[in-house]
Amino acid sequence: MINCYKYLWLFGVLYCWIPVTLVALEWIQPPLKTDEGYPVPQPDIQPQLPSAHGAHPAYAIEWWYWVGHLHTLDEKREFGFQGTVFRSAGAPEQAVQASEDSFGLNQLYLVHLGLSDFANNRYLHSERAYRSGWQVQCSEAQLDIKIGTISAKQVAEDGSFELKLCYPNQMYLHLHCQPVKALINFGERGLSRKGRDPSSVSLYWTYTRLKITGTWFDGQQSQAVEGLAWMDHEISSSQLGSDLAGWDWTAIQLDDGRELKAYRLRKNDGDSDPWSAVYWIDPDGSHRSVYADQFEWQALAHWISPKTGVRYPNSVLITANDPATKQRQQYRLVPRMLQQEFIGNAADNPYWEGACWVYDEAGVRIGKAYLELAGYGGDIGKLIH
Repeated sequence: MINCYKYLWLFGVLYCWIPVTLVALEWIQPPLKTDEGYPVPQPDIQPQLPSAHGAHPAYAIEWWYWVGHLHTLDEKREFGFQGTVFRSAGAPEQAVQASEDSFGLNQLYLVHLGLSDFANNRYLHSERAYRSGWQVQCSEAQLDIKIGTISAKQVAEDGSFELKLCYPNQMYLHLHCQPVKALINFGERGLSRKGRDPSSVSLYWTYTRLKITGTWFDGQQSQAVEGLAWMDHEISSSQLGSDLAGWDWTAIQLDDGRELKAYRLRKNDGDSDPWSAVYWIDPDGSHRSVYADQFEWQALAHWISPKTGVRYPNSVLITANDPATKQRQQYRLVPRMLQQEFIGNAADNPYWEGACWVYDEAGVRIGKAYLELAGYGGDIGKLIH
């Protein structure tokens, strides 16, 4: 869910528990364009594969996001990984021009890579910025991205793709990713709303469960790995409403074959925006959702970064009304490693992005998750300007 504009926020006020406000949600037709002239995603657009995973350069912002949990085949080492590509358009009149006409000006790309090495209690991360032209390959026809330290390319009609993430000291992950479930189109009428502003919407397409096989190379030797991953692809032109300070977001993969996506959009006054949501994805790929009046997001513990001093609520309890069973369900997220803070090149824009265990109300471990805590330590969006 992270993107280069995802962080258009003020510093958020944090509470240990934020009650939601019951507000009727109304459908509001988004405008055709932003005030700057970028197109705004419109309702009832269905993703058409394979081009859905290609670039959409006319829109102001776009990002491809992968997180996952891996282990070596001998199960002696385990990893969590993150790979994100952000695209930010130049001025609207430049955004759709060919790169040879406006070299380096019409699109800017940012790459974030993270790796949690649990056996060594080590977190690696890197940030690199690239301009359109010679440094970037990003197809509009299908998933085919090659930008510096990351590459992703579709290799089969079922949506399978190869993903390569290159870390410092010649270390890398080379992964084959195969969708277990069909692509999910999140949101009301195909639009994911981020606040009350009608233009603050995105096209939000996700593979919630990817089967992973591949190789981890530590700079000296390689080991086979396998596991599960999650992929988001979002397209927008005005991601966050002006009254929002940031968000807490998680991708949960349960051992019973279901997934949850849950997020709390944090308002500037510390309350939760009514469009905050929890989605359940069933083994057959069907999904259901509830909004802010039917779930609670509670911070159970905090971690203060020794590097930045930012205080993150990285142990979380989500209590939600499951629309299928009509029962209250609890999901407790506990970080597998406290130090999973991503610090960009400017060092004033950190966020927490980490692998977690998931427990039920009885304390039984029921799955794994990635947790993202955004807006507690700065403005990542400014780095791309």
